[in-house]
Amino acid sequence: MSTYEDAQRTVDYLRSYGMDAARLEVVGAGLRQATRHRTVPVARLAGVGALKGAALGVLAAVFTTLVAETTLNGLAVVVWGFVYGVIVGLLWGLFRGLIRNRPEATITQTLPTSYEVRCPTDDLPVAQTLLADATDVEDGRVEREVIANAPTEHKNAA
Repeated sequence: MSTYEDAQRTVDYLRSYGMDAARLEVVGAGLRQATRHRTVPVARLAGVGALKGAALGVLAAVFTTLVAETTLNGLAVVVWGFVYGVIVGLLWGLFRGLIRNRPEATITQTLPTSYEVRCPTDDLPVAQTLLADATDVEDGRVEREVIANAPTEHKNAA
């Protein structure tokens, strides 16, 4: 099967004819290792950090204005909270951008290139017959070659 969805449709097709779903497995085959280097622009992270910091600074300033007695009026406290929030958020976003985009920060995944539907050997003739006699193969819902052409000598046949 080329995709997981195709394999899942095959399992659904076999289940619709009474096969036990607990005995059918969708297994990834042809594993390959993929390495990605996910880069996010540092300026974008710094900008988002500045916006978050500004919002947090304004919230802290409003709280301070409501709770504490200060020598400044409320607007000055909110403005200073905004300014300090932008500065702290900008530095935090810049730090995150520099750490996230370092050369050794890569993501390595093991991905299958195709999927197989497997069943126990005693269920294999039933599955092969169902998929070989499938009348709805032409509309692309089931790929019958995977189980229909499976070798019968394996314990878990494809």
